[in-house]
Amino acid sequence: MRQSSRKMRRRKGLPPQRQLRDRASPGTLPNKLPLIHVTATALAREIVESGKFEVHHCKIFNKDLIYFFVLRPAYKRKDGDAKSDLINRFPFVFIVAPNAVTPYHVYPLDTGGADAGVFADQADEFVCLEDYELHATHAAAAGQIGWAFGSLEAYFDGDLRADLVSDVPAHETVTLSYHAIAGMARSGSNQPDKRASAIEIATSRNVPLKGNVMLAIVPDRYLEDNGTKNSSFIKQLNDRHIEWETYIWQPNTTPNEFQEEIARIARAYFKKKGLMS
Repeated sequence: MRQSSRKMRRRKGLPPQRQLRDRASPGTLPNKLPLIHVTATALAREIVESGKFEVHHCKIFNKDLIYFFVLRPAYKRKDGDAKSDLINRFPFVFIVAPNAVTPYHVYPLDTGGADAGVFADQADEFVCLEDYELHATHAAAAGQIGWAFGSLEAYFDGDLRADLVSDVPAHETVTLSYHAIAGMARSGSNQPDKRASAIEIATSRNVPLKGNVMLAIVPDRYLEDNGTKNSSFIKQLNDRHIEWETYIWQPNTTPNEFQEEIARIARAYFKKKGLMS
């Protein structure tokens, strides 16, 4: 099915509806959860060299921001289904300690994808982007996970609670629209996109790497290829106290096809840390 390119409507003047905020229910989940930043390896090298995540102008919100997802290494490059021999184009993942990031906004979906019209076939066309916004706190993310998924494992997999909207009235249109969009991230969706329910946290402050990056997930041959080590980059990782795991990269593949392997590595790490079963 071809996806619509219709951008999500924006609020102009009237206050947003805040239905999702009222649904938050964190239960026993931690109030703060690790964050994920996925970028191309070439851009990751620049981040490591600079020693920080730097904010950049966001045209969607007209503000300098840097973006993270909560716990889930969701990504889909615009040209990510094209085969390439250039390792610079392939994903590099940072897992970041939540205390390093002061939220500017929190959304229950990828706002970039929403603005680009990626979710338009599922979204209620009359619900505006700002209507989905949660409280700008880490706890709000936990509350959304608790209500919508019930557990970190289900959230990581994108599997919503089966009875999620069974008691939601028809006039609660933001909640029902969120449910329709988030279904795109469920296992077995015919329009699979993990960004559809990945909780986004943006910050307006630069984030230093040292002491804040819990793990990096790197294409293996970027660190060592045919017995030759990328010594200068490895030194930079070590100088910034960044541990890493690698995924097996091959040329003539597509950046998007490594999503499952990266998710497997991240999940194993979170399991090791006692966050997930």
